[in-house]
Amino acid sequence: MLALVATGEVVCPVPDEGRRYYPWPGVTYVPFSDAPPVRWALIRQTGRATVPVVREFLAAAERATATVQG
Repeated sequence: MLALVATGEVVCPVPDEGRRYYPWPGVTYVPFSDAPPVRWALIRQTGRATVPVVREFLAAAERATATVQG
């Protein structure tokens, strides 16, 4: 998407984290404050939950979520 934005033909709204994590030549991030907050979600292929590293990551994400919410 950033490559398309860099062509000047499209725009793409992104959360504020985008400017920190995805710098791209030719892309300027313009802040705006009248949008609703962004909600993040973890998505994955259900068939891959048997891979140990995936199970470990999911468990860590669940612990982090419980800490933030709780």
